[in-house]
Formats: sequence, structure tokens, C-alpha cells
Amino acid sequence: MSNFMVLLKGEFQRLIKYNIVQVGFGVSVLWVLVLFLIGRDQAADFVPLFIFMDASLMTILLIGAGLFYERQENTLKSLMITPSKLGYIIASKLVSAVYIALQSALFIGLLAYFFFDAAVNFAYLLPFTLLIALSHAMIGYAIAVLVEDFPALLATLMLYMIVFAFPSIFYALDLFDGIWEVVLIASPTHASFLLIDFSFGYDISTTLLVVSVAYLFLLAFSLARFVVFPKYIEKAVRE
Repeated sequence: MSNFMVLLKGEFQRLIKYNIVQVGFGVSVLWVLVLFLIGRDQAADFVPLFIFMDASLMTILLIGAGLFYERQENTLKSLMITPSKLGYIIASKLVSAVYIALQSALFIGLLAYFFFDAAVNFAYLLPFTLLIALSHAMIGYAIAVLVEDFPALLATLMLYMIVFAFPSIFYALDLFDGIWEVVLIASPTHASFLLIDFSFGYDISTTLLVVSVAYLFLLAFSLARFVVFPKYIEKAVRE
């Protein structure tokens, strides 16, 4: 456990050094400014969308960026030859990613609750945000260990957004009919969006909630087991 705490401390130091924590908080502040520009009457409708985007898409981007910074400084191989277990190394990175997502959700959620009268249930919002950040951190790591450079990461993220994120955003803006929800549930971003929506009092069926939670759990486990752990070692060795 002491090794894990050392790794976790080092991970947060790296996140601050690479300005990842600062960028994450800056994006949250930007969303809040947008909410004030939208106006009190309609801002509450956009809060779930902004938290969803932070917990999913921003997590993928920040995780990928952090891993590539490490590759540039040749720290991956150094970590692999320390006494720390691979599970501890990856867990420390996941904890830091979840922290950034929870920081954003709590910051935006509290401001929305006090300034925009948003009906937010933090008992649902925080654990759901944790699950969303965990699953999308795994997606971010999977993409980062499979591509060769940072431009390829950005291109893959853009493709991911087109295929998975944009349809959910269009659905949130009522540009898609409700009949598409059965198809969209195959998207991890849409499953995430439903969980955030439920946290803000939207009527989501129990079946969709259970399917969304199970889907994100299985996705995170599968990516960790079959992609992230084996490819992380391979990526470190090839540095």
C-alpha cells in the first residue's frame, strides 16, 4: 500500500506539472461561464450535458495526453522496473483521472444547485460520475496504447466523438427522436449520459439504468483485462 501511495502522489505531481489538473478545472470554469451566459431559466437543462462531457470526453483526452507526456519523458520503462506492481501503477492513474472528473462534477453540480436551482441528487451524481470516469479512462488508455503518437490520439478521439458522442449530444438537444435510444444505448457515452440525466431528476427507466451501469462496468473490466494491462507493458518495453 505504501508503494501505491507513493505512485499516487507522483501521479498528481505529474498531472500538475503537465497542467492537466489546471486544464480540467479551467474547462469546468468555462462551462460555468457558459451557463451564466445561457441564463438562469435554461441553464439547468444544460448542466447534465456539461458534466457528461467532462466526465467522458475530457477524461479520455486528459488520460491520453498524460500517457503521451510520460512517453516523451521516457518514464514508462522506469516505472516498470520499480518494485511497484503493474496494478498499482495503473490504479494510481485511474484514481487521478476519477479525481479530476469528480472535481468537475462537484464544482458544476454545486454551482448549478445554488445558482440555477438544478434538481441534482449528489447521492447518484458522484458514484455515477466515478463509474463514467473509470470506464472512459479505460477507453482513453486503450486508445493511447494502441496509437503511435499524439496526433493519432486526437484523430482517434475525434472519430470516437463522431461515432459515439455526437449522437448522444444531438439526442440531448432533442434533435433525435426517442426511438433512437435503443440504438444509442450501445454507445458508452450515451449510457453515461443517461446516468447523469437520472442524477438530475430526469425520468430514466430502471431497465436502462441497470443496463447502463452493467455495460460501463463490463466495458471497463474488458478493456483493462484484454487491452490496457497487456498493451501497457508492451508500450513500456518498446519505449
